[in-house]
Amino acid sequence: MIDALLGELGRRLTDRWLTRAVGPGLLWCAIAAYAIAPARRSTFDVHGAVLAAAKGLDHLIHQVSLGVVCGLLTVAVAAAAAAVATGAGALARFVWLGRWPGPSRPLATLLTTRRRAAAERRLAARRRALPAVYLPDRPTWIADRIRLTEDRVAAQYGLRLGLIWPRLWLLLAPEDRIHVTQARDRFDRSGDVAGWALLYAVLALWWWPAVLAGVLLAVIAWWRARTSAALFADVVEATVDLRHRALVTELGFAVAPGHPLDPATADAINDLLHKGGSGYEQVPSLPVPQPVPPSAPPPAPPSAPKESRASPVEPRTQEA
Repeated sequence: MIDALLGELGRRLTDRWLTRAVGPGLLWCAIAAYAIAPARRSTFDVHGAVLAAAKGLDHLIHQVSLGVVCGLLTVAVAAAAAAVATGAGALARFVWLGRWPGPSRPLATLLTTRRRAAAERRLAARRRALPAVYLPDRPTWIADRIRLTEDRVAAQYGLRLGLIWPRLWLLLAPEDRIHVTQARDRFDRSGDVAGWALLYAVLALWWWPAVLAGVLLAVIAWWRARTSAALFADVVEATVDLRHRALVTELGFAVAPGHPLDPATADAINDLLHKGGSGYEQVPSLPVPQPVPPSAPPPAPPSAPKESRASPVEPRTQEA
């Protein structure tokens, strides 16, 4: 369910790839050139590398066409390195989110079991108890944090996050979307940092200090991934808290102000968005009660006709 949420936001961030990848790619090319430079006589022979670079630039100044070709090749290598780092970052996010299919499933099961047992031991030591839904159920902490968002929404409102999010996204104002997009962008960039860590580790084959840069970047990527995943989950959950009533109303269901969403209504919404595939019966939408205008008072029933009363004095009769 959370895949739909992550996929929709991920498609909106692809246009930023080039602007944030060329700079790190050029820096990696510079360090790679120093690592494999034949003029370098020792590990930290910066002076020799600078002299070799100066000689190369002097040679290119007199051959403009060759300089242009070398510049284009450098940019192409930087873009290729950025593409590799992005792919490695996507793989890192795949691992962080606990999507371990095929042969890696036994390892995922083992890690999940060990994380759950460790959490239960910590709770027992503190003499505390938590619902089972809050215990680890994925091989990584980030995967559990994202999964917990969907479970919390389902427990509170009865709604399935993967079904309501695409519709809820259409109802959000642009300023509300920015918060969600920025949180997701931070998580994506943490994966890119992990990809660059791998590329710097590869340079250790020619220059061993590069492994230090790789380890440092890996630690930074792990820390940023945890914080950005927690921020992303909090922003998504807050968005559902503040906007789910608007979605319910737009779908034609009534929700009483100041009262939680009715479980039957939540099941009906899930079934409606799942197009009848959730197994719940769709109940008709409840009409919003309208105020009844005051009506005119009913007419009074007709009164019975009054009987005439005879005069007590009888009229005199005339004699013939």
